[in-house]
Amino acid sequence: MYCKLYFHSSSVESAILIFESQYGIARKELNNYYFKQFDIHICKNKETDTNKLCTYPDGFLYYEIIADVCIYDNYIQITDTILRLLWQNNMPTVVSCDYEKELNDYIFKL
Repeated sequence: MYCKLYFHSSSVESAILIFESQYGIARKELNNYYFKQFDIHICKNKETDTNKLCTYPDGFLYYEIIADVCIYDNYIQITDTILRLLWQNNMPTVVSCDYEKELNDYIFKL
């Protein structure tokens, strides 16, 4: 299952280190990282704008990092874990995916 992440972070490398602490060392090819449970293409956002990133409701579109994630199985639980990892490491993150309603239902049940 596919989703897109927008997160506010100083570097791509710091995000990858967080993912590797949870999911193990990734196999890397250019900006693609391959984990056992998901693949992630992560890069700097070319449209980053520090003046716009705090605007409501679309400020997240200007966060510094964008990631396209392809999750193989248990996509709601994996997405939830990814979000919580980033949030716990002070990286505000917004997810955009076809299963947002199910993800919200899952998160709010916990």
